Amino acid sequence: MKKILPISLFSFMFLLFACTVKKPVHQIAQTPIQKEAIQNINPNNNFSGNLGFPAPKPAVKLYPPNEAALTIIQKSNSNASMELLNQGYKLYTAGACINCHEARDINDFNNLQWGHIIDDMAIKANINSEEKNAVLNYIVSVKIALSNK
Repeated sequence: MKKILPISLFSFMFLLFACTVKKPVHQIAQTPIQKEAIQNINPNNNFSGNLGFPAPKPAVKLYPPNEAALTIIQKSNSNASMELLNQGYKLYTAGACINCHEARDINDFNNLQWGHIIDDMAIKANINSEEKNAVLNYIVSVKIALSNK
């Protein structure tokens, strides 16, 4: 027992010292993988050095409804109005849709995918069928108007 205590104490002090000594980065990066990781530091992050954080995402571009979008949606939905499109825009950018996540660029998905996404999300967001219809009309009409530019 008397021999174990000094050996344990010495080992503990050695490990403590070894873990606290700082080496310059060029001495640490001896393997090609480590050198590559240090050389490929992301210049777009807000940190001094690569801390393993991803670069900040660019802001999502939001598209408010306009007259072109209204004209397009009225071809398939004669009851559509600018009020309906604005309601969909508000729900999508500042209402129920962003309670759980950020707004996505409406061009990330096609119209069929948006239909499925909105059906699924409407249940989770606890929005009624009129609000769901407003969001879908907003997204489809603005997407088509953007593609016609």
